[in-house]
Order: sequence, then C-alpha cells, then structure tokens
Amino acid sequence: MNETTGIPFADYRIEGPSGTNPMTAATVTARHVRMDRGDDLTILAARYSADDEFRERFLATAELAARQRHPNLAVVRDAGVQDGRLWLASQHIDGIDVGETIRLGGLDPARAVHIVGEVAKGLDELHGGGLRHGDLKPADVLVTEQPGAPDRVVLTGYGLARPTDGPAALTYPAPEQTAGAPADHRTEVYALGCLLSEMLTAVRPDPAHPVPPTQQNPWLPPEFDTVVARATAADPEQRYPDCAALARAATQAAGAAATPPARPRRRRVRLLALAAAVIVVAAAGIVGWSFPERRSAAPSPRPHPAAPLTRSPELKAALWGDYAYMADTFPNLLPVSADGVGYQELYNCRPVTEKGRTLSLYDHVAVGMVWCLGNRNPVWNVYVICNADKTPMRPQTSKVRIEGDEHWTRPTGTGYLRWGGYRAGNGDPMVSFEVFFDNPQESFCRWVIEAEGSAGTVHGVWWPGVSV
Repeated sequence: MNETTGIPFADYRIEGPSGTNPMTAATVTARHVRMDRGDDLTILAARYSADDEFRERFLATAELAARQRHPNLAVVRDAGVQDGRLWLASQHIDGIDVGETIRLGGLDPARAVHIVGEVAKGLDELHGGGLRHGDLKPADVLVTEQPGAPDRVVLTGYGLARPTDGPAALTYPAPEQTAGAPADHRTEVYALGCLLSEMLTAVRPDPAHPVPPTQQNPWLPPEFDTVVARATAADPEQRYPDCAALARAATQAAGAAATPPARPRRRRVRLLALAAAVIVVAAAGIVGWSFPERRSAAPSPRPHPAAPLTRSPELKAALWGDYAYMADTFPNLLPVSADGVGYQELYNCRPVTEKGRTLSLYDHVAVGMVWCLGNRNPVWNVYVICNADKTPMRPQTSKVRIEGDEHWTRPTGTGYLRWGGYRAGNGDPMVSFEVFFDNPQESFCRWVIEAEGSAGTVHGVWWPGVSV
C-alpha cells in the first residue's frame, strides 16, 4: 500500500507524512473519520503481520499501552490489522522533537534537566504498568513551549512491540542488550542517561568509547559526569534504581539552574521548526556547493571570545577530538574548543555529515566538516571542510551561479575566492562565499561562508579581518 494524502486506512483518512522508522513503513498524520480527530498512525512493514507470534505480541502490547494515562505520555488510541499491515494510532502532539533541538546545537543544562525529569515520569509510569518504551530516542520526546509556564514534555513511540532485529536497531543499546541478555527497566535508565548526555553536548554517546560530558562541553558542571557515568554503567546493578532517581541526581548536578524559566514567546517554536528543516538541506549541499536556505533560529545570548590561547596537544585532543587538526590549522577562525567562541563570535561549532547529522568529536571521517554559527552581522553560517589525509582540496563544479571570483594574496599566503548569490526559502537574498588555500599547510581545507545580502558584505567586512 502507498500511504498518500486522502487515502482511507482502517477508520482513518491519511492527511500527510509524519516520519519514518526502521521498523515501520511509515508514520503518518491521519484523521479519524467518525471522531473527527487528528492522530499519528504508525503502519508497520507487511512482513511483521505475517509473523503470528509477533502479531499477537504487538496487539497485546498496544492494548496494555492504551490503558496508560499520564501527562507525559501520548495517549495510545487504537491498534489493529488492515490490508495485511499492523498499525497503531496515538495522540498527535504539536511540538518540536528533542532530536531537532539537538541538531540545532544542544540544550542548556536547566532545560535538559527539565526534559529528563518529565521523560522520567513517563517512563516510570510505563514501567509500573508492565511496559517498557523499548527504544527511547530524541525524536520520541516532543516539547511544546507554554507561555508563562515550563515546557510541556510528552513521550511518544511507546506501545509498539519491538521486532527482534537486534541491538543495532536501537538508538541507545545498553551493554546487556548488545550481549543478548534479558532487558528490564534499567535498560531505559541507561537510555535516559544517554539522552541526557546528548542533550547537554549535542553529541551522541558511543558505548564503545564513553566520553564524560564535560569533555564535549567544558562549560557543564562536572557533577554531570558522575550522573551520566552511573546512569550508563555497564552493570545494570550499578545504575540508578529507576528513572526518577536519575532525574533527581541530574537536578542536583544542575543546581539552581534546574528550574526552567517560563517561556512567554510562542514564536520561537516556529523558528526552531524552520531551522531544523534548513540544517539538513543546507549541510547536504555543502559538498557540491549548494546552499538552498539559511538557518534562522532565534539568536541566543553569546559570550565574548576569550583571548587567544596556546593550544597544547592535550588541550586540542580534549576539546576537539579527531577534529583537532582543523582547529590547529585555523586557530584564528575556530574557537579553542567546539563550544567556545571564535572569530567574530563564531559559536556552537559542531562536526556534521554532508547530510547535516551531528557527529561525535571522536568520529574519524575522511572529509571532516565543522559547522559554526555566525553573529549574523553579516555571517550566518561558516563551514570548514578538510581532507583528513591532507590532500589538496580543489574547486568543484558550482551548483549556484558564480557571480565573481579572484585570487587573494596576503603576507601569510595566497589562495582563491569565489562567490554566488541565491535566495533563501523566505525569498531573502543570500550569498555563498568560498575560500581556497595554496599553502600546503592549509590547502587540504576550504571554507564556506553564508551571509545575508551581497558578496560585498563578506568580501568587504568579514573576510579582511580574519587571519589566515
């Protein structure tokens, strides 16, 4: 079956796509034809309904989940089999998923702790009812800002019996799951600890190479290292006894910052949604010199850059991981650490893939890409792209219309510039400005700068001030 807008399915009429999942054919938004109610409809791949044992377990789990009523849990409405496909309907939540927020650079400790506390309540409620979520991940946590009140946090994605596809299909597999041992509620204490770490650092934890959160984000209180280490202990007996205990420890680690401020502005939710959509498109176009949109999340307060520091090998390894060679090549552009402040207030630097997925600082890739946010005066985004083997990087065919280029010369070296204009999704004029280097110590890298307006805003204001 092809799920398309307007197609009837069970007691619903499909309205549009909502997301995808490795175990499902589709997750769609749909309207109940009799109740006139919008829900999320998860439709599993046909192969699962052919498994009698799995089908019975799926329907039994959904029935148990439908009994759950808790403010931090999306309501499971119904489940069944239609056209040979298992399906589950759940309450549609209008919010931003935590995965999108993480891709925008992570969360401050107070907000991360608030979210963990709310998710913990939902998980413990499930555990008390004889259920487990099964695959906790950032995309399952939806956050809605409420004027004058803390964020509303709702957990989705539970109530689905999980197929036995192995731990590789899980977002945060606990060691006992990887080993094939029985899992209980403590596997979700582990997953919640991983979620906390990823929210604080914007880097997904690697079970094979655990890194304390403060090594990814040096501005965190060191107490978070202890909290995450206990939550993700290899031995389940060493973890917190339940999710509430983990949430209490996280609150203590954050101290007074754990009380989230009231958020009176509704506009920021829409901006975050727009920005999250843009990052994947923009980052995907970097390799081929294509930048369809800018990232337009609401600006947040940024510290002023510290005085330049000498970067020792130990400092570089601790604060930049496998990307230290890039920070070492451009110490006057990139900050001392990924979470520091660089040239003209560059901040929130993150290694990403060409499709915009955030990587760990310890993920070794053949072509490294670091993405930093600018101060929007005039620069919005800066990308530094380098060949890890240090082979020269040459200009490729442009996917935007080139409006100008030149060879640049400075006392420190020479290189090549080119630039082209395009329109952002909202119609605003933007410019992409690309920098190449002739010096062998830098020629394996290039920069891409995105700014609002014309090339002159970069060529005449931003470019002359940066030391290369």
